[in-house]
Amino acid sequence: MQTFFRLTLMLALGLFLGGCAFSGGGREPYSIAPGTGSVLDTARSQIGVPYRAAGQSPDRGFDCSGFVQWVYARHGVRLPRRTDDQLRTGRPVSKSELKTGDLVFFMPSSRSASLHVGIFDGHGGFIHSPSPGGRVREESILAPYWRTTYYAANRVLP
Repeated sequence: MQTFFRLTLMLALGLFLGGCAFSGGGREPYSIAPGTGSVLDTARSQIGVPYRAAGQSPDRGFDCSGFVQWVYARHGVRLPRRTDDQLRTGRPVSKSELKTGDLVFFMPSSRSASLHVGIFDGHGGFIHSPSPGGRVREESILAPYWRTTYYAANRVLP
C-alpha cells in the first residue's frame, strides 16, 4: 500500500511540475522503483479492458495509443497521444532487436495511413487494444495478420 501512495505522489508531483518525467535512476529500465513492477506487468494488468475510440483510461476503455500512453505514464514516461507521434518517439529498432517493452507498430491497411501500436512482450507477442468490440489482449507478433502488417518498432527506454 505504501508503494501505491508513493507512486501516486510521484505521478501527482510530475503532473504539478508540468508533466516532468521521472525515471528509476539506474534501476531496471522498465520499472521506476523496486516492487512497482514492469511496463509489461502494467500492460498485462489491463488485459480485458474494452476498446474505446479515443479512450485513455481503464475506467472508460482504451484505443491503441491511449493504452500505450497510459501504461508508460504509470512508469514516469510521457508519450505523445497519437500513434503517428509515438512512432517518432524514442529510437527505431529492427524486428530482430526487439526487447520487452518496445513499441511495435502495424499498418493494418495499405489504403489507410492509420497505424496501430502495442507493447512487445519479449517473447514474440505484444499487448494492445485492438479495435471496436475488442478488449486489451496479448497476441503473437508472428500470427499471419500481424506478421504481414508489421511496420516498425521503437525503444522509448534504454
